[in-house]
Amino acid sequence: MKLLFKNTLYFSVFYLLLYLLDSYFKNNEHLFSYRYFSKTMLSLSLLIFYVVNTHQSNTIKKQLVIAALCCFILGDILFITGNYGHTLHFIVASVLFIIAKVFYSIRFLNNKDFNIVKLVPFLLFCFLYMSIIMYIVYNNLGDLFIPLLLYLFVVMMLMQFAYLRKNEVNPKSFWLVIIGVFISMIADSINILKIFYNTDIAYNKITVMLFYGLSQYLIVLGILNEATEKSAKKL
Repeated sequence: MKLLFKNTLYFSVFYLLLYLLDSYFKNNEHLFSYRYFSKTMLSLSLLIFYVVNTHQSNTIKKQLVIAALCCFILGDILFITGNYGHTLHFIVASVLFIIAKVFYSIRFLNNKDFNIVKLVPFLLFCFLYMSIIMYIVYNNLGDLFIPLLLYLFVVMMLMQFAYLRKNEVNPKSFWLVIIGVFISMIADSINILKIFYNTDIAYNKITVMLFYGLSQYLIVLGILNEATEKSAKKL
């Protein structure tokens, strides 16, 4: 069993099979309750994969990743319950996802001074993205305008801190994480549009979980492959 999680190729195949199983349960109404097993196992397997393979010497950074993954696991369970009409569970799940993204953001934070001029195009992208999403769903938000704005802000904050890792870590780690975070943003966007705009948008029964699962996998893999740029040059 340890070999399954120690070998990246074996784990990748296992993770893919868990995703396919979860996707099958998700798209079959009479089997939907089995997602309590499949979706939990999908997220839990990623946590085990990280714990088994991490060589992170910084205890705080390691705990932040573990805490983020635990929040995602609990959020996944509550989102499933939320699909049965438990609105409170859905709200708590969303809060847990926000907390998880904040944990990731803190994990990616570095002490290097950055040039604000270089961030301008990125900040403009963030502003444009948030404006477009809010414009599309605004009329259907009601009292959820501020919570959604907060959620989008955290999504953009995570993207920014992932972007600021450039030249601070090795290229492989940087690109795995930034692509993972970007895919996560796509999953969030589709989910938001599904809830507040069009329930059938972008084949969301397949795409949301596909992008979410892939993003988590890439982020964790990127973190595991992380090395400082100085260390990478010595290798």
